[in-house]
Amino acid sequence: MKKLSIIVPVYNVENWLSRCASSLINQDLDKSEYEIIFVNDGSTDDSFEIAKKYSESYDNIILISQENKGLSAARNAGINKANGKYIWFVDSDDWIEPNIAGQLLKEAEDCGLDVLCFGLNIAFEDGRSNSFGIKNGTDSKVLRGDIFVLKVGMPPAAWCALYRTEYIKKNSLYFMAGVLHEDQEFTPRAYVLAERIKYIPIRAYNYFQRAGSIMKSDRTSKRASDLLKISDSLYAFLLANQDLNTLAKAWILDNIAFIYSQSLAYSSKVKGPIEVYKNKPYYPLKLSSNIRGFNKLKYQIINVSISLYRKIYRLQQVFK
Repeated sequence: MKKLSIIVPVYNVENWLSRCASSLINQDLDKSEYEIIFVNDGSTDDSFEIAKKYSESYDNIILISQENKGLSAARNAGINKANGKYIWFVDSDDWIEPNIAGQLLKEAEDCGLDVLCFGLNIAFEDGRSNSFGIKNGTDSKVLRGDIFVLKVGMPPAAWCALYRTEYIKKNSLYFMAGVLHEDQEFTPRAYVLAERIKYIPIRAYNYFQRAGSIMKSDRTSKRASDLLKISDSLYAFLLANQDLNTLAKAWILDNIAFIYSQSLAYSSKVKGPIEVYKNKPYYPLKLSSNIRGFNKLKYQIINVSISLYRKIYRLQQVFK
């Protein structure tokens, strides 16, 4: 068994894949201790050839291919192929810091963690890089997930953590297929169910902001629909996990409120029907005491009138 499986979905990233691959190879682990799984998701550019070249050059690189099914399906395929004790999801246009994987893995193993969270940098096409601030109220202690989520302000990104493979499979922590913003459905579940989870203030990941990425593409109607599906999924998860503590349940409802409001915002751009929003079992939105300021006002307006919120949102966009 390997110590670590790094899962990398690959789709039309010929300009960035070599940078990513090189960062994964330049690590403080022996090649025999970890594997890199490239999942070619039906690329139509030279991404497959680049990935193939790396897999032929390094024994610890595995290349699998499938027809284009999307990021979630590619990650799920990687999970099913993984032989490592821990899994790290890395996007193929991003990269990790040199000689960092061994440090992270040692921390996860020494502490017997289900999930190890860490920091990141945001990198831009012009070469700039900024650290991403994460609220940390844990003093890097090992916590239960339903307590951790209340103390650490992690972004909803799957690649900010190592996950114990057995933990993922035992709890069916797969990605919701066919949707955009899939991390917003996966990450709350992955964090809150953990028996042992920890955050360490090490910036290990470089998140690349580029034009043309999936998250930058304009697919307004699909975003509205997919975000609503994610809200539904998280609500179903909440109903199925009634043993979570009260504050953690409220935290999940806060996530649902945010994702629901995102869906409404996208929906307002295409003036879609509002009945589907009114008929959700979590509407009116339930707001915890953690919701303050602008978000509290936004959710209150939504609860008073969805139509009014969408009109205000459209006006706000006009005067931006």
